[in-house]
Amino acid sequence: MKTFMPSKNSKKSTAKVFDLKNYQLPDKYGQWLGYKIISVDRKKRQAKLGLKLREDHLSPAGRIHGGVISGFFDFACGAAVFSSMEADDFCSTVEIKVNYFRPLHKDDELESHSRVVFRGKRLCVVEAFLYRQGVKAPVAMATATFNIVSGK
Repeated sequence: MKTFMPSKNSKKSTAKVFDLKNYQLPDKYGQWLGYKIISVDRKKRQAKLGLKLREDHLSPAGRIHGGVISGFFDFACGAAVFSSMEADDFCSTVEIKVNYFRPLHKDDELESHSRVVFRGKRLCVVEAFLYRQGVKAPVAMATATFNIVSGK
């Protein structure tokens, strides 16, 4: 079992563990969002990511904007997909559905648990659950479908 634990030099350690040339570390949106990869398990095809919610994640109503959570789920599900891919493969989100169970607030610390539930030649389906620190029940869940394109 190989688990990825990010370091200060996460680009190098990610490529080393995953052997994926195309593994996408946070892009500009991901950098703004502020998520962190906690672990990726290639054998179990699952991933855990973390996110601390900030004031600039708030909607005008004073709650965390649903798009923040949806975007976080997209990265979390994508990390699980990458755990099932070959080194030269790419993936893109085809569909994502999010169910919000509880409102979230600034300074909440979140952890997503995502896992591959189906992996075909071109499609991969992932489910993910979102937990608030100190709460056992999920605060949201997502299912997502990804298209996988071989880079070979």
